[in-house]
Amino acid sequence: MNGRGRVAVAGVAVLALWAGFAYNMAKPADYRSYERTMVQVAGSAHDAAQTGRLTGEQELAGKVTVWFARTSFDDAAKALAGAQQKFASQGPPDERSAGLRDRLSPLLAAAVVALGDTAEAPDDAALRDGVRRLDELAGKFDDFLTAYAQ
Repeated sequence: MNGRGRVAVAGVAVLALWAGFAYNMAKPADYRSYERTMVQVAGSAHDAAQTGRLTGEQELAGKVTVWFARTSFDDAAKALAGAQQKFASQGPPDERSAGLRDRLSPLLAAAVVALGDTAEAPDDAALRDGVRRLDELAGKFDDFLTAYAQ
């Protein structure tokens, strides 16, 4: 084989390699991949809900400053926003995955509302209610994780 033939074969091999790589990056996710992503989302949302709950409890007990509580709630909100972004970045590839999405979606929405309400609670009664809601949601995220995490 002459020099041109070798270059052509090498070029075709590189193109095939890149085409395979591009296909693997662009192919739709399967159920297992989607499930893994949803478990990661639920884990992040669980942690954000627990952070909000713990911060609210410490605020009610007078054990943290207003500035610490604000920063902690902001960090929890950022973690929850990241979880939502990851949730929205991948659509379900099949019906089974859509059921998984439909189970997690209302929990995420409720967590956003509960965390926001708790962080901006105007009084102790509202803060206590927010802490209770975040605790319930953390339990529901925990149930989701128990059911799907491997």
